[in-house]
Amino acid sequence: MKYEYYDKYINKETEGRYDVTPIFEKPEVFSNLLEDLIRPFRDVDFDKIAGLEALGFIVGGALAHEMNVGFICIRKEGKLPGVDDTVLKRSFVDYSDSSKSFEINKSSVEKGERILLVDEWIETGTQMKTAVELIEKLGGEVVGICSLVAHKNENTKILFDKYNLKAIKIDDEI
Repeated sequence: MKYEYYDKYINKETEGRYDVTPIFEKPEVFSNLLEDLIRPFRDVDFDKIAGLEALGFIVGGALAHEMNVGFICIRKEGKLPGVDDTVLKRSFVDYSDSSKSFEINKSSVEKGERILLVDEWIETGTQMKTAVELIEKLGGEVVGICSLVAHKNENTKILFDKYNLKAIKIDDEI
């Protein structure tokens, strides 16, 4: 499907960012989204899918189930119940210019595992680059990134060039 198919379900009367959750409310539309997101990676060998909190959990979890692979939660700071020596944390400044952190269980990625990263929208790339850093720090290899929308700019260029970012819609800003 083309982005226009999904666009009519996205709530744009919001503050700060668009709301894509109405897509999840329509089983056929959600199913089509999952198929469109995974299509570029059907022939890519990967061991697990990792999703960024929060909407990356919905999309990534559903894709992991469909592909019969494990799912990794990349959580916002303080959400994992593990103690400090079981959690890896990285800080970043997000699209809203706020300082935040992501965490991952150290046991989530084994050395050499191939990981597909998922989120619904990539604008500045900062959150996704932080997720990549967490995966790589644990010895994993990011074999791809999929998203409904990705902005292509100087900040996200590395995600396209090095990490095989594929999106249903690419906003070209370079």
